[in-house]
Amino acid sequence: MSKVIVVGGGVSGLIAALLACRNNDVIIVEGNDKLGKKILLTGNGKCNYWNEDINIEKYNTDDTDNLKEIINSNNQKEVLSYLESIGIYPRIKNGYYYPYSNQASSIREILIREVKRSNIEIIYNFKVDSIYKENNKYIIKSKDKSITSDKVIISTGSKAFSKTGSDGSGYLLLSNLGHKLNEVTPALVPLISNEKFLREWHGIRCDAKVSLYINDKKVKEELGEIQLTNTGISGICTFNISSIASKNLKYKNKVNVKINFLPNLNNNFYTWFTKRNNEIPNHTIQELLESLVNYKLMFIIFKRSNINKDAKWDDLTEKEKLNLCKNIEEFEINIIDTEDFNKGQVCTGGISLMEINPKTMESKIIPNLYIIGEVLDVDGICGGFNFALALITGYIAGKNIC
Repeated sequence: MSKVIVVGGGVSGLIAALLACRNNDVIIVEGNDKLGKKILLTGNGKCNYWNEDINIEKYNTDDTDNLKEIINSNNQKEVLSYLESIGIYPRIKNGYYYPYSNQASSIREILIREVKRSNIEIIYNFKVDSIYKENNKYIIKSKDKSITSDKVIISTGSKAFSKTGSDGSGYLLLSNLGHKLNEVTPALVPLISNEKFLREWHGIRCDAKVSLYINDKKVKEELGEIQLTNTGISGICTFNISSIASKNLKYKNKVNVKINFLPNLNNNFYTWFTKRNNEIPNHTIQELLESLVNYKLMFIIFKRSNINKDAKWDDLTEKEKLNLCKNIEEFEINIIDTEDFNKGQVCTGGISLMEINPKTMESKIIPNLYIIGEVLDVDGICGGFNFALALITGYIAGKNIC
């Protein structure tokens, strides 16, 4: 029987510990005074822990081949089966999995209950300062204590939501052990602009199509709700493009977003609006747009298009019509930054998947060292994909150690 230390008591660490303890002596060392703090914040407290559409297109990573092997269908089936076996029963809505109770605390309490039932030792308030090997054993040290083990699982999380204890310490621990660290930046995070009108549109929520441009080339597009803020843009659409934006801002590339505020029209806006004008004649531009566009947003669009709100469509020049259409369908804003790690739900970057065995989550560089969860260079879009990856990587590591 081997002694296994799990560094970090988040969801990936808890799952790994539960699987590994079947044939090993397992200890969880946790920097907080409680396990699974971050679980309670997931899905606005409802814990969207899975999605029925888990596939490579939903993730950003430096190694798609390894990721495909990690999230393969067999692993997904095994994890879902295991979750049900310990009492996690899903409520599935539009492909999103929640605990049937709609409470994140259900997931956390079930995992902690299973840990206690499995007689896994937990050491709280143990902040790991260093990990090194000596005489074929791992030494895990804090300021006033050290523990030895045969195997180590690193599940320390990223730098997102630092108030839950995710301070990025795992990156340093693994870098010191020889692993490559890809640049870490916030993801699933609001984007910051420097446009002058931002205070005017603050508080608006609307359905839109958001397109991300890097160096004037469109690289990603999302359809859904957007929130317009006094610093830029937020909402699920924004979060899902933020990982790519975040990386490219770090690399000093030009980052822009174009917003289509009426993405569900059957035709382009020019054709549609001309038809609407013919059906409802003798109305001003404002009157024709009422009930379609928020008033505050409408006046910003008029100002940017240099059009009087009381003008009529037939009285506009062709250039004015095209300007109005562009600012309805391709309202462009400059992106200069993201909000910080405390506002990001996850991070992009981390320990390269190229240095991990995807069948076991064991390091290719250091034997008996396993790396799981958010510390890896993989981040998914909104919808339970990041939580699912934490579950899957924890499951793989624990199963193979067992």
